[in-house]
Amino acid sequence: MEYDYRHILKEPLSLEEMEGLASLGSMEIRDLVNRRSTVFKKLGVDPEAMTSRQAGELILKNPRIMYRPLFTDGANLVVGFKPEEMEKII
Repeated sequence: MEYDYRHILKEPLSLEEMEGLASLGSMEIRDLVNRRSTVFKKLGVDPEAMTSRQAGELILKNPRIMYRPLFTDGANLVVGFKPEEMEKII
């Protein structure tokens, strides 16, 4: 199986890439934020009060707050480590 691997902490996603991934999962960029992340909790930000653009800009500055891994086949998106869901799109 061919795949592309991208270390998003070393090579962060652009806002456009985040928008594209979020749309694959029928979600908003702010749904890519891991609210249980220690880094996110330290920021003291209310994710519900943020627009998608603001969430994207926050992820750009703090990529560790985004769920990882992000797994896609180009048509579907799995957010976080969920082996059963990943297997469905392989």
